[in-house]
Amino acid sequence: MKKYLLIITSVLIFARLSAQTFTEILGRPTDVSITASILFDSQVDTYIEYGVLSGNYTATTPVVTSVVGQPVVTKISGLTNETRYYYRTRYRKTGSSIYLAGTEHHFITQRKKGSPFVFTIEADPHPYDPKGYHPLWDICLQNQLHDNPDFMLDLGDTFGDDHLDKITNLTRNSAQVQQLMLDNLPHFGLVCHSMPFFFCQGNHEGESGYYLLQTPPDNLATYETLWRKMYYPNPEPDGFYSGNNEVEGFGMNKPENYYAFEWGDALFVVVDGWRYYSANVKPRNWEWTIGKTQYDWLKQTLETSMAKYKFVFTHHVLGETRGGVEIAKTFEWGGLDNGTNKFATNRPGWAMPIHQLMVANHVNVFFQGHDHLYAYESMDNLVYQTIPMPADSSYSLGYIANASAFTGTVLKGSGHIRVTVNPDSVKVDYVSSRLPKDESDILKNGQLVYSYSVKAKTISALNNLILTSATELNVFPNPASDYLNISFSQPVEKSFSVTIHALDGRLLKQTFFNQSFDSGQTIALKLIDSNGNHFCRGMYIVTVNLGNELTFYKLFMVE
Repeated sequence: MKKYLLIITSVLIFARLSAQTFTEILGRPTDVSITASILFDSQVDTYIEYGVLSGNYTATTPVVTSVVGQPVVTKISGLTNETRYYYRTRYRKTGSSIYLAGTEHHFITQRKKGSPFVFTIEADPHPYDPKGYHPLWDICLQNQLHDNPDFMLDLGDTFGDDHLDKITNLTRNSAQVQQLMLDNLPHFGLVCHSMPFFFCQGNHEGESGYYLLQTPPDNLATYETLWRKMYYPNPEPDGFYSGNNEVEGFGMNKPENYYAFEWGDALFVVVDGWRYYSANVKPRNWEWTIGKTQYDWLKQTLETSMAKYKFVFTHHVLGETRGGVEIAKTFEWGGLDNGTNKFATNRPGWAMPIHQLMVANHVNVFFQGHDHLYAYESMDNLVYQTIPMPADSSYSLGYIANASAFTGTVLKGSGHIRVTVNPDSVKVDYVSSRLPKDESDILKNGQLVYSYSVKAKTISALNNLILTSATELNVFPNPASDYLNISFSQPVEKSFSVTIHALDGRLLKQTFFNQSFDSGQTIALKLIDSNGNHFCRGMYIVTVNLGNELTFYKLFMVE
């Protein structure tokens, strides 16, 4: 009888423990580590076991005891780069001797240069309002997992709602913001156990400079930052990632809001467009800013990277405006204000507008969300890619409202972007998400809707940008040996810069001029790099950024 009671008791305990639910979110992948954030519904003892073969776990993390309501955040270290690992979560109710096993999942560490890989992007799921239909978003997430990406990026309007509460007419309190974060865990938990997650702020997260100033620390931005960081690990500077080193008050510390890293042949740069303006809840024109500190970091990141491909991500070009390349010509992004370049006046001490900064440093694709449609545009050989909404069950919400703000290829639908990075090109695919009841012979779930490729910006790609000399400029001699001269046939009363790049994209020299020059005046640039080394024989690309005008030259060096 005791034997049977023991068996029955063990079965009951096992059944009770099997009902244990938890979500696993991977983040911060590097060459030698990854971070797992696991939230349980009750207190447990837990650890992770992992190895390079499925079902064969040769290492474990230390056992820790969870705190109810808080995720267990574990860094798995000592890994090997470009290696796929298999892992599973082990857990037991505190005091029990029985460890149960979660489902096996997997991840891969940083790719080596030259290795192909896939990543995915989504934007604006809006799960907190009627625009976002949860079942369709889950389908989109499953479609992304099916692509077997190394990781995914979400470009915002995901975790919060800065609208007034419909019942109380007040902005959301801390408990409500926490609940919004928790509400999303079951969705990301479907896939982010094997698809590490990166996040970029959207306007509706409410993590803005404007909100940070409202009755601190009791404001939407502080709540959003604290709860987001608790449940969703995002990068902060650590040697592998660069980013925001500022330590903020009220427990926010480093806000993990902008960051960069390299993976394979690509540089990834995520920009926060919200935290650094303060003048208006919905910034307009010059009110919108990424802030000087972030701008300087962005500039340094782009200039010092030798990656073959460069990708920049943010929720949107300019605050809560609509469109892509047309508004990219204006204000902080492009410098123009009513057709006149006013960048130097409104951003004194800044080298150049953001668009020109990306062009000068050979960014291949800029990705944004916000407008809830698919748009493929290009300006100055830089692709502007707008991401479709992943949970629009009408399949036309953004297209009806915002299509007129775009040029190029503009498409309806719901889905995500799949990017395949190969050594010789990058392929960008629009993959549809479709509810079963809405599938047809013409459009099915997971179908490729639109695709294009971009090449690395070597000399062959830059040939399309190399123009005849601007009328006010004369660059000589060419070929050159020790000096490069720039003379002006007309007076110049605006700041400009001269950069010299190697054909592989490396920035070798950059000089800024903030004074005016008379007609006929000549500037002599000594042809040595930042380390004092003389330029070797060969071809280089000289870029003169005069106000809002970029002019490119082939420079031939002789000994």
